[in-house]
Amino acid sequence: MTIRSVLARHPILVPLACAAALTVVLVGESSYWQSEGVLAELSALRAGTARLEELRAAPTEQQADIHRTLLLNRLGVALLSVASLTALYLYLRRGLALEEQREREKQERQRLVQIERERLEVEVARRTEQLVKLAHHIETAREQERARLARDLHDEMGSLLTSAKLDAARIRTRVATLAPEALEPLTQLIAKLNSGIALKQDIIENLRPSTLDTLGLAVTLDILAGDFAKRSGVQVQCALAPVRLAEAAELVVYRVVQEAITNVSKYARARQLWLNLGIIQGQAELTVRDDGIGFDTNAATNSSYGLLGMRFRVEAEHGSLSVTSAPNQGTLIRVRLPASTEAPIPAEYVIAAAASAPGHPRSQANGADHDFPVSRQG
Repeated sequence: MTIRSVLARHPILVPLACAAALTVVLVGESSYWQSEGVLAELSALRAGTARLEELRAAPTEQQADIHRTLLLNRLGVALLSVASLTALYLYLRRGLALEEQREREKQERQRLVQIERERLEVEVARRTEQLVKLAHHIETAREQERARLARDLHDEMGSLLTSAKLDAARIRTRVATLAPEALEPLTQLIAKLNSGIALKQDIIENLRPSTLDTLGLAVTLDILAGDFAKRSGVQVQCALAPVRLAEAAELVVYRVVQEAITNVSKYARARQLWLNLGIIQGQAELTVRDDGIGFDTNAATNSSYGLLGMRFRVEAEHGSLSVTSAPNQGTLIRVRLPASTEAPIPAEYVIAAAASAPGHPRSQANGADHDFPVSRQG
């Protein structure tokens, strides 16, 4: 700690200290010269009076004592000024040292806090990555379990129901002449078996859509949109282009659309739904938009957990999901996933396959469309 650093930190110190010292010196000098004037007047008075003549010899020593006292007073004032300036300098130097020490301690605390923050950020990133992997593993296991259940339902229950239907049909032909009164119960039994087979098929499609493996993503989404439009009466606009995605990514896109349609039917109160799929800048892009009541994306709602699950599944496939919504302004869900490098499926093949897909709205025997509000483009 140098004098220069102290003066640089407190530039007004030197003028104040000099002014104080100069004031003390001036007061001492003024007292000295006033005393000298008084002594001079006393000397003049002694020359004019007889009594002062008598005291001329004795006061000489007193005057000398006064001179010595005044000289000591001057020296004391000077020493006091120097001591005061020294004490002030030492005080300021100590205060500056304490301030610098506090500054160093503050910087050390900030450094430790920054190190702890970086450690926590690394830990949060690691835990987040683990949670993403765990969510992906759980979703993969769930999809595998769904696929297994779908196979079991198709193979085991499907064969049982089909066999029961064929047995009932054979029995009906045999009892037609022997017991005509049994025809109606047999007809009802066959109708119930048909309903059971249709229900089994719906359950299988919900667990694992078979068209996703046979006809591709675009046709499967087209069938899903048509079924939703038929059930809900919502006007669905589809613009679905054939895209190539990994098998897991195709299933993610299907589940996203399924979750979005579920949210529309439960919460949106929408009249129209737009479903688009295509290639944008080398990536497969899916958009699902409705004209419903919308919601505040910053507020937690019942559907926000489904959206969170969508985001985790999309990010696990190296994609991105964004949700844009506001009250009374509808909702837009946009998904982008890396497209496969393989050649896309020809659109003519997709359209022809879609027309013959089981459950597709355009696969009636007479070729007519189903009567529900759905339109397609592309």
